[in-house]
Amino acid sequence: MLRPEIPGAKSADLSERLRIAVPRIVSVWRHLFSSLAPCRIIPRAEAVRVMERNDMNRLREGVGLSLVALLGGTSVGAQTFENDSGGSVRFYGQASPSYLSFDDGEETTSNIVDNSNSNTRLGFVISQPMSAGDLAFTFETGLGFRQSALVSQSNTPPVLDWRRTAIRRLEVAYTADFGTLAIGQGFMATDNVATLDPSGTALVVSVGVSDAAFAFREESGTLSNVRVIDAFKDFDGARLFRIRYDTPTYSGFSAAASYGRNVLAGDDDTNYYDVALRWSGTQGDFALAAAAGYAWEDEGNTTNERYSGSLSLMHEPTGLSLSGSAGGDPDGGSYGFVRAGWTYDLTSLGPTAFAISYYVGSDLPKENSSSESIGFAAMQTFTDLDLDVYLGYREYYYDDDAASYQDASSVFFGARLKF
Repeated sequence: MLRPEIPGAKSADLSERLRIAVPRIVSVWRHLFSSLAPCRIIPRAEAVRVMERNDMNRLREGVGLSLVALLGGTSVGAQTFENDSGGSVRFYGQASPSYLSFDDGEETTSNIVDNSNSNTRLGFVISQPMSAGDLAFTFETGLGFRQSALVSQSNTPPVLDWRRTAIRRLEVAYTADFGTLAIGQGFMATDNVATLDPSGTALVVSVGVSDAAFAFREESGTLSNVRVIDAFKDFDGARLFRIRYDTPTYSGFSAAASYGRNVLAGDDDTNYYDVALRWSGTQGDFALAAAAGYAWEDEGNTTNERYSGSLSLMHEPTGLSLSGSAGGDPDGGSYGFVRAGWTYDLTSLGPTAFAISYYVGSDLPKENSSSESIGFAAMQTFTDLDLDVYLGYREYYYDDDAASYQDASSVFFGARLKF
């Protein structure tokens, strides 16, 4: 028989909060995206009516019961279910609504968006011990809300537009003494090698940019064809349909290699390969981590290469942290990134984090171009609610031989609720 993984009153309280929270999130999303007009407070009676109409919880419970039945057991309403042989079904998700305002030096564009750094998603994991290891199936998808990385001065995507490219993970993985072998849509080996972040503020200000599609405006007032993402790359790995192998961890070290294809994009015939090395450990009061990766893409007639890596350290007694990242293309540009942060329990609600970052790039969109960015971030975690609330500000400076460009800036405010 399947039983709740963590029985008791606390689990029941969490299930009850989730039963109320999920429909409320959907209701808030609908109102946030209804227009760009100032948000209004939702009357309690209206929110209750919406929650009564919403069937998201009933759908998830139905799926859960079906999967549990397949494993030969029953459930009592918890999000994680476990059977007598050690198998389990776990459901999870998050909502990540945010407000993005981008000033290109002449005009300001604002939108309610879904945070592309950590988007709204739902997923489940089915795991079962098998032979000398564990077999797991994972499905995870974004919900298709308007992504912050797709909004620009000239483009406002639909509020809701789910496509198959929103599928983040659809994979089977087997873990044993030899390591982990995974097949399906998921993370390439170099994913996140450039983004180590002990400060915890990557949700709002990271190496990569959340306002990627916005264009720089020339001094003449004309919008250029240089986008923020063109001038501020991180050369990090992606999610593809791949086969990936990860070694066991030895003395803090692990290695990974993968080969993949972008099957969710029907017009991409490129072969993707990459390898990565990771390490983490402690030295006295310091928590340390490092990662590096190398990737190449075979397009038939041409091969593109890139490298990236990052390192971080945190002084655990004080919460002070420092991280750095670098990457580039042997035939193109390169960048460097540094972030200093402070994370501390200022209140009993949960950790409070602050960070300041600096990015410098060379020859990224084109030869003889330069990119600079300064970012500030603040985030408050409400531990009991699994809720993060954040505010970020970032300034962008770009220059090349073709024209003179106005400085740009962005304000990013939002919340992420996990369940």
